[in-house]
Amino acid sequence: MKSTEELREALVKLQLENHALSIDKAQAALLIGAVEKLLGDDSEDPFAGAFAALRGVFDFRHAVVLVEQGSGELHTLIADPLLLAGSRWAAGPFFAKVMAGRVATTISNEALAEWAIAPSALLSPRQPALYLPLKMRAQRGLMILLRDIGEEGFDRGHVVLARKFALLASLAFAARSQRQDKAESDRLKLVTERLEQSRAELSYRANHDELTELPNRAFMHELVHDALVSCHRDQKIALAFVDVDDFKRVNDLYSHSVGDALLKEVATRVRTAIRHDDVVGRISGDEFVILFRGYNSEADVRSTADRLVAALKHPMTVDGCDLRLSATFGIALYPDHGRSYDDLRRAADIAMYTAKHTAKGSVSYFTAEMGVAALAQMRLEERLRQAIAAQEFRCAYQPKFDLTSMTVVGFEALVRWIDDDRQVHQPLSFIEAAGRFGLLDDITMLVVEDVLRSLPLLDHRYGAATLVSFNVSARQIVNVAFMDRLVARLGASPWCRRLMLEATEEAFIESDILRNIVIPKLRQAGIRLSIDDFGRGYSSLSTLADIPADEVKVDRAFITDIAQRPRNQIVLKAIESLCGALGMAVIAEGIETKEELDYLMEHTSIRSGQGFLLKRPFFIEDEPANFQSQPA
Repeated sequence: MKSTEELREALVKLQLENHALSIDKAQAALLIGAVEKLLGDDSEDPFAGAFAALRGVFDFRHAVVLVEQGSGELHTLIADPLLLAGSRWAAGPFFAKVMAGRVATTISNEALAEWAIAPSALLSPRQPALYLPLKMRAQRGLMILLRDIGEEGFDRGHVVLARKFALLASLAFAARSQRQDKAESDRLKLVTERLEQSRAELSYRANHDELTELPNRAFMHELVHDALVSCHRDQKIALAFVDVDDFKRVNDLYSHSVGDALLKEVATRVRTAIRHDDVVGRISGDEFVILFRGYNSEADVRSTADRLVAALKHPMTVDGCDLRLSATFGIALYPDHGRSYDDLRRAADIAMYTAKHTAKGSVSYFTAEMGVAALAQMRLEERLRQAIAAQEFRCAYQPKFDLTSMTVVGFEALVRWIDDDRQVHQPLSFIEAAGRFGLLDDITMLVVEDVLRSLPLLDHRYGAATLVSFNVSARQIVNVAFMDRLVARLGASPWCRRLMLEATEEAFIESDILRNIVIPKLRQAGIRLSIDDFGRGYSSLSTLADIPADEVKVDRAFITDIAQRPRNQIVLKAIESLCGALGMAVIAEGIETKEELDYLMEHTSIRSGQGFLLKRPFFIEDEPANFQSQPA
């Protein structure tokens, strides 16, 4: 490739030979200026300035620069006027000679095959033309200068000039290419360095948790797998599954920012307490996995785990909040409890959940008995999935009464699982598991369908003024996607304004989601909202002021033996008073004795209730057309 210096030498040589040219020196200067335009112009259009300089030398009307294409055609790289740019020309024998190095002039182009079909109405084969070759990098090309029809053609002097310009232009393109190649090389080097830096950053981000900077789920899988593969016969490995106890409560009572800061503190404490060869990763919200490598005995692992438990129980000050928490550990040993990451993690997970039910903040090792229990859970999950597919979930209806007239004013739909053996399963036997398996949404939608099917019969028997409520979990009611699905189904029914959702008070701690998103959707659809089991969870009377519910159901813990429990009487009176001021209906749950009913009637203004004393839940097809409540 010719260098810029060679080009400059050729320009100087041309200047020295100007006296031998039969042209005006001014024209030579213009020609040199045109070449320098090509050399110095870094724009995408290197010919724009060159054409302007050439006009004083060659006196042309139109100009085009053509380059070879792989298809055998010539493509117009640039043109004057610009309307000619982009046109395609046939690559005939005449153009081939020009591109091979021949400079030619023509008075008429009508005999040339390349002009058989004019590429533009602006051009005519009857225009005198000057053809000169150009070489641009590895491509061949040519320039055509055209005068108007009837004007004199280009003479021998123009041919001499054209040869000089073609040589110098090709050198200019070579110099530009060399300069551009170096610039491109420098740019590519910089881009490569930046890409390498970005690749390292992306690799780190892909493998590490953004909040704690610990290895994430996928990276821990890879690290444990590599450790197992490289493990020698006499080496021992253990895997711990760690869950921060009651972490959701921290988010609920404080804030998510406090929760995030707490997780970072947990990560720091664990990382500080483990050995150098051990690795800790965060695999989900409040769940961590620890890889213990190269320990000598189970006692070594237990010693480290006990140290971790103690470290996490030490009080933490996070964002000005003094917190006490604990974490529960489940540990699986290689190869006794599994030979792969998935098997070990599953076994450690089972051990952790077993410890959760026994004593939070403790350490548990996987055992065969735990495996049997886990297998039972797997079978329960399979049965529940089959039950959902077979639509084996039905509703039992428990009436809500006006305690003054003992008339039915509404019903609560309570889900039951009736298996293929006609055995009726109470919610406590499957609801918690269904939530853990991710099946609760499907069960709730089956409950909705049963309620909508039963409403016409309930209306026929008890009147069209009765309300029907059904339960949604705390997690469901703050799941906007699920609530959109639920509200859409209820809104499509003609009984939408007769329906009420019951959610436990735990859900109402997420007040922002409920107040700003969920409740407006319910109100727009005409669906009512009830706070179920009020007083049993974490909420306070301030919850009632913050959430515009339609109904508050006082938990049975406040109703049981109410006549003998003065403190409960005070709390009940406060709930009753505040709900009355806020326009919320109050229902007493779990009325099971006549003494409880008498106390409500004599000492409170609560006049709505439900309980076994009044009526047990029933399947609508099993109930006589009319019934009377029979308080004992």
